[in-house]
Amino acid sequence: MKAIAIHMPGAHGDLTEIELPLPVPGEHEVLIEMYATSVHPADCSILDEARIAGVERPAACPFIPGVVVAGIVADTGARVSRFKAGDEVFGLKSAGESGGYAEYTLAKEDELALKPPGLSFAAAGVLPAAGLAAWQALAAAKVSSRDRVLVQDGTGGTGSFAVQLAKLRGATVITTVNGDDELDVAWGLGADQAINSGGQDFAAILGQSIDVVIDTAGGSVLSRSFAVLAPGGRLISTAEQPDPALAAQQGVTAAYLTPAADPYQLTELARLTAGRKLQPLIGGAFPLSGEGLRTAHALSVSGKARGVIAITIIEKQQFS
Repeated sequence: MKAIAIHMPGAHGDLTEIELPLPVPGEHEVLIEMYATSVHPADCSILDEARIAGVERPAACPFIPGVVVAGIVADTGARVSRFKAGDEVFGLKSAGESGGYAEYTLAKEDELALKPPGLSFAAAGVLPAAGLAAWQALAAAKVSSRDRVLVQDGTGGTGSFAVQLAKLRGATVITTVNGDDELDVAWGLGADQAINSGGQDFAAILGQSIDVVIDTAGGSVLSRSFAVLAPGGRLISTAEQPDPALAAQQGVTAAYLTPAADPYQLTELARLTAGRKLQPLIGGAFPLSGEGLRTAHALSVSGKARGVIAITIIEKQQFS
């Protein structure tokens, strides 16, 4: 089978095509013929982060990135009970295991959900990482219809889902975007207010009027986000660990969140998408090839990508 692998840490340009035998599922694993996946920041950074931290790499190189899986079950382990060969599934693997940049991959059955007939493989391939990150961040912040929510980078992968899911919870949603050309996109996602953070100071505009910040940007954006929170506000970052000293100084709570597989939440995200209540924002689609993945990773780390970067493995259905 074909797979795209990283051969050494810190080199997204080192992504190259390799040939491997089909993997054999363990007792609780499912072998998936892959139709689609997508690029998540964890796919670009996990080997580099391990090298910087001086810890053991998540897997021996060559390492196959790709935390998102979407495809058809080809085989199952002896103790798998939820799925059978021929089932259409999608899900989220751990970053340390990955393996989605391949024609076939293994996943644990508790990392997967059935793909409903009304959801394309292309859509299923962009939902899990960004969609679960947004869902779980909003849940951790206990967002309700009474809240004013600021989503940082609301036209990025996680941010675009967070804007829509916060609106579905009935919240008033404000978002920042990078450039005037992104404003219409943010409003199209349902944002009540959109601010071009490249040309305006969101903190000066909003003051301490925000109940919840969902940060997907990190860095200085994350640090400045504390200034807009009302006393007792909540901040959840999907980008990096917030500064606990800033949280204490502002009298707010703050936490870092990485998405975890959850079959129920995956099913709900799929239901909302198939019912057109949730619209994945696609920032580009690339083929499963060394060149395609190198281009996709470079776009991801540039910080200029709109929405989720999709990877097409088998072209069966168009994006819905």
